[in-house]
Amino acid sequence: MVPDFEQMKKKNIIIAIPNPAFAEALKKHFENENINVLEVCVVVDHLVERLHLIKEDPSITLDGIIISSSLAVKQSDKRHEFLADVIDRIREDFSDSSIIFLSDEKQGHPMLAELVSMGIYNIFLKSQKSEPLNIKQLIKCIESPLPYSEVKKYRNYDQGISWRRFVNGAQTITINIEGQNKDKAHRRQEKQSLRESEVASNASDEIEISEKIHNVEQLPKNNKPITKTVLPDIMEEELEESDFWVLPDLKQKIVVRDRIVGKSVISVVGVENGVGTTHSSILIANYLASHGYTVKLLELSGNNEFVFIEKAYEGKNVNTRLSDEFEIEGVTYVKSTDDFEMADHLNSEHTHFVLDMGTYDTSEHIPEFHRASTQIVVASGSEWKQHYIKRFLSSNLVDLERCIFMIPLVSKQSIVDIKKDHDGIRALDIPFHSDPFDSQDDTDEQFDLVFDRGFTKKKRMIKRSILILAIIILMFLLIFFISK
Repeated sequence: MVPDFEQMKKKNIIIAIPNPAFAEALKKHFENENINVLEVCVVVDHLVERLHLIKEDPSITLDGIIISSSLAVKQSDKRHEFLADVIDRIREDFSDSSIIFLSDEKQGHPMLAELVSMGIYNIFLKSQKSEPLNIKQLIKCIESPLPYSEVKKYRNYDQGISWRRFVNGAQTITINIEGQNKDKAHRRQEKQSLRESEVASNASDEIEISEKIHNVEQLPKNNKPITKTVLPDIMEEELEESDFWVLPDLKQKIVVRDRIVGKSVISVVGVENGVGTTHSSILIANYLASHGYTVKLLELSGNNEFVFIEKAYEGKNVNTRLSDEFEIEGVTYVKSTDDFEMADHLNSEHTHFVLDMGTYDTSEHIPEFHRASTQIVVASGSEWKQHYIKRFLSSNLVDLERCIFMIPLVSKQSIVDIKKDHDGIRALDIPFHSDPFDSQDDTDEQFDLVFDRGFTKKKRMIKRSILILAIIILMFLLIFFISK
């Protein structure tokens, strides 16, 4: 096989950002600048395991890693010290790779001081009024880090923020990927060790930050002029999950592939009870599976309905306790569990993950809904129930760019009225579809709009072409026999 020299010239990076939509947008910007994105990681576990595989493969060179400070956030626990430990390990294993850190924390946070102590200078802070991220500047940072003078100010941190004394270095992170069960146990043990090892900052601790930070790597020795970058200040208040870093518009059109590439997470919630989130989730999962994708459907509603689905498919005498998973027509169904970890599923061979989350107000996994690349909201089209849509939209966390409303059993005019009453929303009517395990062209046409594909139209064109070809062949055969 002839090597692809053009591909070999490209720089390889990894993007580790928990917001899939923003991460994919950033990926497109890098690819537009001829940078090869090896992976987009939305959880720490995925990042660590992917880096482990790259380390074991000498043919791959990793030039840079883009890491967001929100990567380690889990519900209300920010776990910044754990993320600092992970970055320290990455720094050790990939010393030749540039690390670019996008921080949601404001200046004065001790994590920034610890990063500087590791010799990581490519630190960018977020601001509510910041200019769009300069992709070309980020690429320059891969080749040559920002000068120490740019980040020296981060050495001074707020002593009032609880943080360990990092003068003695970070906690050791051990990587173990010998199976999911061992990995789960390791993560639980690791979390427990981190909790026990955390040391709160004492008010009497008055050691100067300049004495704490040592062994800082030398500044770049080349004499090439470096354009000074104005780093924006970050927001003064807590950031909501829907707050994005701003990206500039792409100057060049990105060609959309016929197939969805990489991992895709589709979350499905209802604005109220009984609108049919499970039914809709099965429809979506089977739609994707019927077009060749490997799909996993996860039950996060807590209703335990997948047990009854398994019994209906396998028979009443099936032992549903033997496994948390079962398969129907190419879709892997994952039953509700108490110890759900999204990372355990993202590392599987599946490309698409559909999350049946039940009602928005009562779901225990709403952060997963907001992290999903596609957010499906199921609502009733009845006039007396549309106030649930308005209530849902009143939430500050709603991202209309990724949010799509599915309204079952309504007319086209009702959809038009709903869009008029709720400015800016995308809404689709879902036709009557009694059996979610069987496909319907009218339903598939609506899903084509959701996933920006023309599968159903292509399928009809193929069927029509086959029919025309069959008619032509029959005509030739008929003429042939008549002529004899």
